[in-house]
Amino acid sequence: MEIDPLFIQNSVLSLVLGFLIGLQREMHTIYSHKTKDFGGARTFSMISLFGYLSAWASAYFPYFFLVASALMGLLLVAAYVINNVSASEKGSTTEFAALVTFVVGAMLYFTLPIFPVFIAILVLFVLNLKDKIQEYEQTLTKQDLSAAIVFMVMTFVILPILPDEPVGPMGLVNFYMIWIMVVLVAGISFFGYIAIRFFGTTQGIGIAGLFGGLVSSTAVAMSMARRVHENGFLAKNLAIGIALASSMMLIRAGIEMWIINPSLTRPFLVPILLGSLAGYAYIALLYFTSRHENIPQNIEFKNPFSLKEALLMGLIFGITLALIKLANLYVGDMGVYAVAAVSGIADVDAIILSLSSLAKNTLTPATAHIAILIAIITNSLAKALLVLFLGKTVLFRWIATYFLISVGTFTAAVLLTF
Repeated sequence: MEIDPLFIQNSVLSLVLGFLIGLQREMHTIYSHKTKDFGGARTFSMISLFGYLSAWASAYFPYFFLVASALMGLLLVAAYVINNVSASEKGSTTEFAALVTFVVGAMLYFTLPIFPVFIAILVLFVLNLKDKIQEYEQTLTKQDLSAAIVFMVMTFVILPILPDEPVGPMGLVNFYMIWIMVVLVAGISFFGYIAIRFFGTTQGIGIAGLFGGLVSSTAVAMSMARRVHENGFLAKNLAIGIALASSMMLIRAGIEMWIINPSLTRPFLVPILLGSLAGYAYIALLYFTSRHENIPQNIEFKNPFSLKEALLMGLIFGITLALIKLANLYVGDMGVYAVAAVSGIADVDAIILSLSSLAKNTLTPATAHIAILIAIITNSLAKALLVLFLGKTVLFRWIATYFLISVGTFTAAVLLTF
């Protein structure tokens, strides 16, 4: 009677997968200075092989796998009790890892090998995350966790139940579209907020500016412009931070347009690329001609996922959408441009997303393109003036030069493209 090659392959593979998981557990025990744990590489190899052999034997003895699973469960419960009674550091990760290893071995009999291998890799990844998770637990707060939960509720609970159709006598409001905009903007801001929480603004001006620009480039500009009075000799470094925060504006605008209305984004791709490259080239020039000082930037950012902030953002988007529709209906293109200019002074997200949405059926793409350009220009002017009033003339000169180079290149490319 010949041995089935598949049996040999799966037996060896079960040993290898179990060995890898056990080796991770064994190394964790060594590096965490534990005296002992449930098992190591050899034990986990046997557990995985036992899982495969139990599943294989069930073809000949129908209840063998059920009995083996029960025995394995009892063994792990006993190991958990013994380890937690004698050990100072209590936990059940190794026992659950052993249980999954048993299932991984059994899967080799019931499914294709790719599935248990995939599960084993996921287990190794999760087991190896402990140190990182502990670092994140010290970094993140209860409010951050609550914000993440709010985001999931906003995205997966509220959004699906909203009607995707215009509401009201003039059809000025679409709650589904408004809420998509809220989730999108808050999601981008939340990414920057979490990055700031992980890296910390104490890493220096560059980190604070780059990730802070995802949260609020205006907040970065206000904070760093004020700091120039305390650290006048670092004005160029502060200009780098503000420029890095502002550099996210074009990238963020491109992402928002692409998600809402991809066809509207295509004419902007080259201008955004050229404007960003020109801006980063100037930032590089500032960097290589400045004193490289990493001073802490204690910038206070609001968590973008609170219900109050989300409702306020939704209200702003709703008003912006309605104003653009009314302006287009009663005044025409000039009315839309006026709304874009005024809205852009405070924020570009609302006007860009509103224009991108309306360009699908209400506005002509050409009108939306020009209005978006106007909003970006007015927002840049507003930020430059903010730096002038809150900071010093020398800081304003560098920031004004950055906007002239970056936004100027973007504007020229847009006009040439159109």
